[in-house]
Amino acid sequence: MKITRRATLGMMAALAAPSILRAQSAGVQHVGVMLPFSGIASVEGLQTIKGIELAVEEFNASGRYPKTIEILREDDESNASKGVAAVRKLIENHEVPFIVGTYASAVALAATRVAREYKVPMLTGGSTGAAVTEDNPPGDPWFFRAFPDSNDQGEHTAQDIIRVLGKKKIAIMHDRTPYGTSLAEQVQRVVAAEPGGEIVFVDNYATGEQDFFPVLTRLRQIAPEAVYIGGWAADGAMMVRQAREVGLDTQFVGSGSMITDDFIRLAGPASEGFAVATLYEPGTTNPHGKAYGERHLARWGENGNTMTGLGYDSMSIGLEAMARVGEPDSAKIQQMIYKGMADFPIVTGPGEQYAKFTEKGGVLYRMMMSRVVNGKREIIAG
Repeated sequence: MKITRRATLGMMAALAAPSILRAQSAGVQHVGVMLPFSGIASVEGLQTIKGIELAVEEFNASGRYPKTIEILREDDESNASKGVAAVRKLIENHEVPFIVGTYASAVALAATRVAREYKVPMLTGGSTGAAVTEDNPPGDPWFFRAFPDSNDQGEHTAQDIIRVLGKKKIAIMHDRTPYGTSLAEQVQRVVAAEPGGEIVFVDNYATGEQDFFPVLTRLRQIAPEAVYIGGWAADGAMMVRQAREVGLDTQFVGSGSMITDDFIRLAGPASEGFAVATLYEPGTTNPHGKAYGERHLARWGENGNTMTGLGYDSMSIGLEAMARVGEPDSAKIQQMIYKGMADFPIVTGPGEQYAKFTEKGGVLYRMMMSRVVNGKREIIAG
């Protein structure tokens, strides 16, 4: 039975339909993508979509589904209200069976609550904030993250700063988003627990900040051995570039948003030596990731990165789940993603990794760390 999507959320909750089938154009199956294609996180969004598009192209070529997959895109601009509106549009107007998105964790949290009411699964295109998967009902996740959350990222990065980079006096700069705040809290906790680890300075900043000179001058006087930055790539690049201008000579370490070539271009020569938490590099030990990297390079003429890898994994998982179900049934796809994909390989993470989700909708593995050497990232841990 087909149930119209143009009802209110309250009506949908009351109906509690276990299975909703969608009408699509003959021969075409639409799937939803919601990312920040403009705004503060557009650097990340415009990378993620490349992995998503490659996944769709390869899936269509495989003949795994009787219809041609087409992407319907929505730009949430890293804005929660626009993210909610985008989800409603994709579900109510276009009846997509699942959505890949988004990047900003605050947007993901607001959007996935709406999608969950409609019983449509979301697979994140990069949201790391632990709060989003923690919001899932245990054993009934509708938001899926095929990589570690911000708690794991903060823990792994803090350990690598001390154990791999050999830095113990740490300063922290983070934005005020849930992503940046949760990372900073985790780094503080882990550094304090490491032998000799010491947090010597903590401060926060607004996204889109253009003037870091005052705080960087203070940091030059404090002389930390490393500065950890938790936030968006554009802000991190601005900070690193301005640090060189004020003569702050220290080891900068960034959060996972800062792992694209765009960051290196934005930071310029100041990016040399920059270390960053990473989920994917072309030099990965993951055989599936290495093969993906070759295909990405052939398709786009540039190396893949964490953002492209996450987009590729999330879309590939959603499409494979729909193929295994055999129809665009959101409830069945959600169950397949949750319980039936443990044998499906993903390209991110070290070694061989698979889409084996926890009861909260996450996938667990240890993150890697890369460092910029001669303008290119090289894996130094993981």
